[in-house]
Amino acid sequence: MGEARQLGGGDRAVLVALARSAPDLAVDITEVDPAEVPNLLRGGRLDLALVHEYDNVPSALGAGLDLEPLLVEAVHLACPASWNPDREITLGDHAESRWILANPGTLCHSMAVRTCRAHGFEPRVAHHIDDFAAVLRLVAAGAGVALVPHLGVDHLPAGVRLAALPVGRRTRIAYRRGSADQPLFAAVAAELHRAAAAFRADDGIRLDENS
Repeated sequence: MGEARQLGGGDRAVLVALARSAPDLAVDITEVDPAEVPNLLRGGRLDLALVHEYDNVPSALGAGLDLEPLLVEAVHLACPASWNPDREITLGDHAESRWILANPGTLCHSMAVRTCRAHGFEPRVAHHIDDFAAVLRLVAAGAGVALVPHLGVDHLPAGVRLAALPVGRRTRIAYRRGSADQPLFAAVAAELHRAAAAFRADDGIRLDENS
């Protein structure tokens, strides 16, 4: 099983559940670049993968692959808590702020740039960081502001404020067409849905309405 990005602690929960419900099933988890997922699936090096897409950056896996909806999460604007603590945070307030973005070519980078442009400004990029925990630590240190998906906030450092934006990130299960009825897919997909159900209880996450 491959992951374009981790599902919080869901991958560990899936492994524990599978060890109990399907002890003869061997599951290996590998984090891969999202751009590599289609070829790895088609080539048989992955049996299924968790992939993400943002409302303003749709996925393009190409032919021969299917997607099963899993969950939708909010995207947050993260800024230092010292920034106008008595005011509601808006994206437009940070048109002149220093920004922390993911590296160019990633979905997260494209999402952040498109979101800022939709609000009438180009982000002034100060740092390129792919790790959400490191991004939040930089925000806490006053090094800039950032956009972070809900599941990227495993731990919110002191000194960081979050504001949910009208942008969502979808997590889906990608697999080779025709493999949905195989025991491997059925067992792993069932446990992924069970793990996702725990996250859906959170205010920032909901069931994908397309599922």
